[in-house]
Amino acid sequence: MMRTIVVVRFFRLLGLVFVLRKIMTLSEVLAILVPSAIGIPSHTWEGNTDCLCLSGQIMAGSGQRRQMRPIKRRAPGLALVAVVVSASFTWLILAADSHLNDQPRATQFQFVRMEYPGGIPEYLKNWYTDYPAMDKHLTVLLQRLTGIDTAGPTLVNSASPGIFNYPLIYSVEPEQMVLGPSDITNLREYLARGGLWFADDFHGDEEFAQFLAQIRRVLPGVSPVELDLSHPLFHCFYDIDKIIQVTNDSIAKCPECEQWENGPSGKIPKVFAIFDKHGRINILMAWNTDLGDGLEWADDPLYPAGYSAYSFKFLTNAIVYTLTH
Repeated sequence: MMRTIVVVRFFRLLGLVFVLRKIMTLSEVLAILVPSAIGIPSHTWEGNTDCLCLSGQIMAGSGQRRQMRPIKRRAPGLALVAVVVSASFTWLILAADSHLNDQPRATQFQFVRMEYPGGIPEYLKNWYTDYPAMDKHLTVLLQRLTGIDTAGPTLVNSASPGIFNYPLIYSVEPEQMVLGPSDITNLREYLARGGLWFADDFHGDEEFAQFLAQIRRVLPGVSPVELDLSHPLFHCFYDIDKIIQVTNDSIAKCPECEQWENGPSGKIPKVFAIFDKHGRINILMAWNTDLGDGLEWADDPLYPAGYSAYSFKFLTNAIVYTLTH
């Protein structure tokens, strides 16, 4: 009996240590998201000609807007209380399923991952790399740290008419996709209607060329333009002053390894965009970086908190840019 009690207490203690370590890990991420919160009051985000104040939210499939409270822009972080209540925030991440499975309302923003055809033979991951942890972590962070009314993440097929219900779609490892005629027609119409296609986690010249070949089947003749830090995308919600190479989980935990993928052309992270005729971003490309892993491993004590914080900042800015343009 005594031995049984000791074993039970040991596993209870082990569980407590695990939860506390998760709390500490996410506290590190939040501390980076709010580095200068002390003594700097948050203020209402006032609109400007480059990045308008989000006073409403796109109604799925209708193009209409519904009034909601203004989104809050932090200068440059969020309230210090975010760190203080990180324990409750961590619990939301650990128990996210109970909050993300509710039926979404038509006016809520949903993070949408695009299912696409194609993939490397005998390689199990393509469109669902980092899924579902990345999508859930991003959604919980959006719920807690912005004024965006956010529902649980979802999936949409590249050939589905359901794609038109969402202002932004996300693709991971896009160099693997092999689009069919129905995918091409659907994506071309989606972009023509003002949707934003965000591609992440492709590295080196070869993968860039492979993805660009698929893009040009959708939009013939287009050429990506490299974005510098003066573009409104980098200042829509967070001020991003450096483009960071976020590495995958395996590389990040191996400091003696090369911290990039696919040879010398994979060393320098860059952001590219393809614009529509009105100067709005149609396709956004995060090259030589892995934002998905940054969010997937946000609760891992061995993964760099700075990568997770940057990934959240970049994706938040992309979402806010989409909703305000």
